[in-house]
Amino acid sequence: MNVPPEIGVKRISTVFIVAIIVGSLLIGGLLGYAVSSFTVTSRISDLQSRVSTLEKQVSDLQSSGPSSKNTTYEYITYILGDNFSLSQLYDKVVKSVVVVQGAVLEGHDWFGHPVYEGVQGSGFVYNSTGHLVILTNYHVIENAVHINVTFENGDMFAANVSGKDPQADLAVLLTNAPQYEFRPLPIVSSSTLEVGDPVIAVGSPLGLNGTMTAGIVSALNRTVQVNIGGVDYTISGCIQTTAAINPGNSGGPLLDYQGEVVGITSYTAETSSGTAAQGLGMAIPSDTILQEVGSLIGSNSATS
Repeated sequence: MNVPPEIGVKRISTVFIVAIIVGSLLIGGLLGYAVSSFTVTSRISDLQSRVSTLEKQVSDLQSSGPSSKNTTYEYITYILGDNFSLSQLYDKVVKSVVVVQGAVLEGHDWFGHPVYEGVQGSGFVYNSTGHLVILTNYHVIENAVHINVTFENGDMFAANVSGKDPQADLAVLLTNAPQYEFRPLPIVSSSTLEVGDPVIAVGSPLGLNGTMTAGIVSALNRTVQVNIGGVDYTISGCIQTTAAINPGNSGGPLLDYQGEVVGITSYTAETSSGTAAQGLGMAIPSDTILQEVGSLIGSNSATS
C-alpha cells in the first residue's frame, strides 16, 4: 500500500522533534551532573584543606610541647591525663603535707589547773640548703605548746619552732622524724603566676587530712588585714584563689600543676557579717617564703 507523501513527511518531522527533545534532555542532564559534581568536589576539597590545616596545628602544638606553663596544651595534658592527671599530682605531693597540732593555754579551772584548747593546721616539708624543715603559718602555732606534726602515713612526731615572723605569717618547725619521712616540695617564684592559672591546695580542712581542692588564681597582689594574737597585721602581695580554703588548710601548700609550691594557703575571705565568702581564699606568695625561710631556720636546725 502506498503512503501519501504528506504522511511520510509528518512522520519524519515527529521523529526529528522527538530526537531533539531526547537529546536536549540528555545534554541537560549531563550538564546538571557536571555542575553538581563540580560543586561537591569543591566542597570536599575545601573540607580536606581545613582538616589538613587542623592536623598541622595539632602537630605543631604537640611538637612544641609544654614550653610555657600557660599553654593550653599543658593544661589539657594534666587534666585529660595524656602525660599526667590530677590524681597523679595528688599522689606526688600528698606525702609531703603534714598535719600540725598543738595546744594553747586558755585559762585555768576552778582548781587552778591550766585549761588548754587544741589547735590544728597544715604544713609541708621543704629542703632549704640541706635543712629539712616544716613550713607553716605563724597563726597556726601562735602561743602553742606540745606541737607535733603528723605525716600522711599517720606517724606523729614532736616538733619545735625554729623561727617565726608574725608580719609575714610564716613559721618554720623542726622535728627529729626519720629521714624517710621527709619528702620535700620544691618552691618556685610566684612572680610568674597569672590570673587564670590553675592551682591546687592540699591540707587538713576541718581536720580532714589529705584533702585536695582545685581552682584558679583569681587575683594577684591582694592586701589582707589580719589579727593575730590581738595584733593587727597587713599582709601584702597575697594570691587570691577559687580553691576552697577552710579552717585547717592554713599552712598547707598552694601548688601549680607541676607540683611546685607557689604559696601557702592562709586565709578565708569573710563578708562584712563575718561569714566565710565562697570561692575567695588567700595565700601568702612563695616569693615571700623564699625571702624569709633562710632567716627563720635558725642555728638549731638539727634535721638535715
